[in-house]
Amino acid sequence: MDSGSNPAEENAASQKQQEKNALGAKEQRGQEAEERLERKQIRQEEREDRKQIRQEEREEHEQVRHEEREDRKRERQKARNQ
Repeated sequence: MDSGSNPAEENAASQKQQEKNALGAKEQRGQEAEERLERKQIRQEEREDRKQIRQEEREEHEQVRHEEREDRKRERQKARNQ
């Protein structure tokens, strides 16, 4: 009898290692997918924040323009009444 390793045992061990490697790779891909999703969500939130800031700035600018128009209107009215 050969006292060397048993091919069936080697195949079983190899199969088990392959399964372990496959499971590790699957877990890593899942983690990477979660990280990509999280980064995507962060970028989306940042875009929405910038959009909100731009909208607020537009509204503020429009309010200032409106107030300036009203001031000029009052000044013209005051000049006409004098």
